[in-house]
Amino acid sequence: MTTDHATRVSEPHGAAATTLAPAGHPVSPRTRDARRGDQLAAVAYLLLAFGVTAGLWLHRGGAILRENRQDQIQFEWMLTNAVRTVRHLADPFFTDVLNAPFGVNLMANTSTWGLTLPLAPVTALFGPQVAFRIMLTGAFFGTALAWYHLLSRRVVTSRAAAFVGGAFCAFAPGMIGQGTGHPNIVAQFVLPFIVAVVLGMRQPEHPVRTGLLLAGLVTYQIFINEEILLLTALALGVFVLAYWAQRRDVVRPVLGRCLVSLGVTTGVVSVLIAYPLYRQFFGRQSYHGLPGWVLDYNTDLASYVGYAQQSLAGTRAGAEHLAQGVAEQNTFYGWGLAVLVVMIVVWLWRSAAVRALALTGAVFMVLSLGRYVVVGGERTTTIGPWYWLAKVPPFDTVVPTRLSLVVIPIVGLLLTLFVERLMVDGAGPRFWTPLRVLGVAALLVALVPIAPKPLTVSDRGPTPRFFTSGAWRDHVPAGGTVGLLPFGWSSDLDGMRWQTEQGLPFKLVGGYFLGPDPARDDKEAVFGPGGHFARTVLAEKRDTPVVLSEQERAYCLAQLRSWHTTVLLLPEDAPNAPVLHDLAEQLLGPGQHVQDTWVWQVPA
Repeated sequence: MTTDHATRVSEPHGAAATTLAPAGHPVSPRTRDARRGDQLAAVAYLLLAFGVTAGLWLHRGGAILRENRQDQIQFEWMLTNAVRTVRHLADPFFTDVLNAPFGVNLMANTSTWGLTLPLAPVTALFGPQVAFRIMLTGAFFGTALAWYHLLSRRVVTSRAAAFVGGAFCAFAPGMIGQGTGHPNIVAQFVLPFIVAVVLGMRQPEHPVRTGLLLAGLVTYQIFINEEILLLTALALGVFVLAYWAQRRDVVRPVLGRCLVSLGVTTGVVSVLIAYPLYRQFFGRQSYHGLPGWVLDYNTDLASYVGYAQQSLAGTRAGAEHLAQGVAEQNTFYGWGLAVLVVMIVVWLWRSAAVRALALTGAVFMVLSLGRYVVVGGERTTTIGPWYWLAKVPPFDTVVPTRLSLVVIPIVGLLLTLFVERLMVDGAGPRFWTPLRVLGVAALLVALVPIAPKPLTVSDRGPTPRFFTSGAWRDHVPAGGTVGLLPFGWSSDLDGMRWQTEQGLPFKLVGGYFLGPDPARDDKEAVFGPGGHFARTVLAEKRDTPVVLSEQERAYCLAQLRSWHTTVLLLPEDAPNAPVLHDLAEQLLGPGQHVQDTWVWQVPA
């Protein structure tokens, strides 16, 4: 074992590269064992992925993620929209089916074309619910297998070490948290190949071809999730600079070739995505930055040693005050793993690559603390570095706590190097040497408490018979615009769900999306359509009767007409339905009761 064994992480090929026997020659036992290890790893990852998402697959009648139903509804809408786009050759970067008549900038939202488009045949045949389950399950499986491939081919010789690292990179508490509704963030299967190509630029052959390959990977990742790509680029930049500072003799000779490859990548990617990015940042319904309150979605310092709600040792009460919902429990390594990581760094400190990894992880840990450091749920007066970066493009589109996601693959790499070291240094006439016993015990103490629990699910809730029976077709013309009462968060989500179940045949007033705030000139983003007068009058929180003045009635009706609203619908079991029914009658006169829904036609 050399003192710089861990620097294999920066080598394009090494002892870990697989050796395939030439055609016609017998396969060696070592190669056969390696292939068997690859197959076992794939099967194990697939079982883990199905185990985590079991609730979605086994629940009768179709389940929805309990902790984050809104994002599952949005992704199912996006999956259905991908089918609609292909069938009708619709604009892939903008839609007027949602938030009518203003529409939604799909490039500035999670359209996730890199996942929804390949799944379009599945969505068309089996529906968006099945497609979403495949998307999320495949995201876990693909991410684990991709990291395993990189680790086993480029970093270590031990398949066991690569398996541990790949499993952690995909099933760490932060990834399980993102799995409660964010398959586009869990789907990191492109990132290991980007890392492999970047670290392989030191090879003298074919710098142009390397640049072209990287351009293809980067372009595809843009259409999965831009935020994760940005974090990857920043992390690679910090790592390379940290490694360069220590090993100038390694980096300086290859700098020219690397710049050629990066130049090719930049040029090709700029051409391929210039138009989509123009539509994203300057097209209809584009926005600048995230809502102000999202800037306070930062990582609680205490969460790094806490236990996530979805971990075996975690509970809701122990985790909810340390994060902004289950989906953003991005850290939560527990005391055991936190101590083990420190011990690994100390043990392997002589490696320049380990020092660079440790520095990169520390940088992103600090950045993830946000504008003000929070400890144990209490905000301190200590200003974090993100305070000065939060308003600078493109950082103004990054949720601060997600910077901590960079730490996950870094910890996965350190665990991989740790297990590899155990397998090599612990070698001897007996497999269970004292060093291996201690190492495995340390791994169990660190990893078992943070092992994932299946994602929690619940019933979707009923769909009105007005939709399931098809009765809506007699009242909503093709391409008509539906206003679902009461206006508000719940109805926006229900409307999207019912619209999705019908295949997006009508337009919807409002919805769940990011768009410019209509009340601001700076186009800062808000979730949903914003606070229009008609939405305030007919809001879901309206629980007491009110008599509208003639002026209020006229203004509200004019606003409904300006949205090209065809009908207003009020399910009879909607919140505060009697109050909303009275208000709708004040605006439009008596409605028509169709099965379980009240219907009002809005005159042009």
